[in-house]
Amino acid sequence: MMKKIAVVFLLSLPSMSFAQESIARVMARMQPAIAVQVAYQETRYMGLLDDDWQGSGYLYAQIPNVMLKQQLKPEVEIMAAEGSQLTYSKPATQTFHQLQIDESNPMMASLSAFKGIMTGNLVYLRQLYHMKFIALEHSWQLEMTAKEHEPNEAPMKIIMQGLNAQAANKMAVILPDGDRSSYELSQPQQGLAIQDKLTGLLQALKGK
Repeated sequence: MMKKIAVVFLLSLPSMSFAQESIARVMARMQPAIAVQVAYQETRYMGLLDDDWQGSGYLYAQIPNVMLKQQLKPEVEIMAAEGSQLTYSKPATQTFHQLQIDESNPMMASLSAFKGIMTGNLVYLRQLYHMKFIALEHSWQLEMTAKEHEPNEAPMKIIMQGLNAQAANKMAVILPDGDRSSYELSQPQQGLAIQDKLTGLLQALKGK
């Protein structure tokens, strides 16, 4: 009788309690012990352009609050977020910018979200996004919808997907204007060699 009552009690619990635990496990797999590297292939679908844009490179992260995107194709671009500061470099055009991250700017907000995801900062992400977790038989999906947005615009949305017991292997970023980017992601690689590479990239970026 007690076993039956226990089963009924568990079934009656809100599904979100299980989702929160699953989100925590997903984020724990994303969080680097030292530094992490993820290879990516990106496709941008922009309504005003006939052809989709494609690029590839690497994402790096280091706790507590460093994320760097190294685009290698079609042209080299480096973008780094350290705390609230954003640094951008495009050698081909000798472009260099350093500025504060503005969460009201969708492009900066998406980069800031990437930083939260790559460093496994669930507390930060919960402050900015409504989170919906879906557990399937062999995979999972996490949908994040921005809490803050303009009244006449749709909120920015980020959708992550992965196989069970693995970090995300796909991600989509949908901006308020309808433009979106999709990412194919490798499984994270970690270690001191990657930390050294990230440190070198940051030093080179700041030295410009």
